[in-house]
Amino acid sequence: MKYTLFLIFIVSGFFSQSQENVDIVQVIDDLTVKWDMTAIKMKNYQGIQEFCLTEDYKTETIELLDNIHHWDTTLYFIVQEKFDTNSDKEVAATLEDIEKLETEYSTENFKDFIVAECDMLKVIEESFDAETVKQYEKDIKKFEKELVKYLNSITYRIDIIDEHIHHLNFD
Repeated sequence: MKYTLFLIFIVSGFFSQSQENVDIVQVIDDLTVKWDMTAIKMKNYQGIQEFCLTEDYKTETIELLDNIHHWDTTLYFIVQEKFDTNSDKEVAATLEDIEKLETEYSTENFKDFIVAECDMLKVIEESFDAETVKQYEKDIKKFEKELVKYLNSITYRIDIIDEHIHHLNFD
C-alpha cells in the first residue's frame, strides 16, 4: 500500500512537472483549431456519414475530445491556483465556461449524442426509397439541423475558452 502511494506521488509529481513546461495557451490553441476543422467536416450529411462509417475517424475524434477535456481540466486547475477568482471577471468567466464544457459537453455526452445520431442516420438510409424522397430530404435536413446545433454548442465552448486564455496573463 505504501509502495503504491509512493508510486502515485512520484508519477503525479513527474506529470505535473512535465505539464508546467508546456505552453498551455499554445496547446489549447492547437486543440481548438483541430476541433474547429473536425466540427466543420462533420456539419453535413456526408461528413457525419463518414464519421459513422469510419472507425478511424470516430477514434480520432473521440481522442481529440479527450485531449481537449484533459487540457481544459488542466487549465481549470492552473487558473484556479494562479488567479484570484473572486476579483477577476475574466477568470470567473473562464472557469464557468470550462465547467460548462466539462459537464454539458463531456466526451461521454458527445458519444451518447453521436451514437444516437449514427443510429438515426441508419434508420433514415434504410427507410429511403424512390417513393419517400421528400420525406428523406426532410429527415436529412432535420438531422443536419440537430447535429449542427450540437456541434456549434461544443465549438462555441471550446472557442470561448481559447479566447479567455488570451486575456489572462500566464507569465
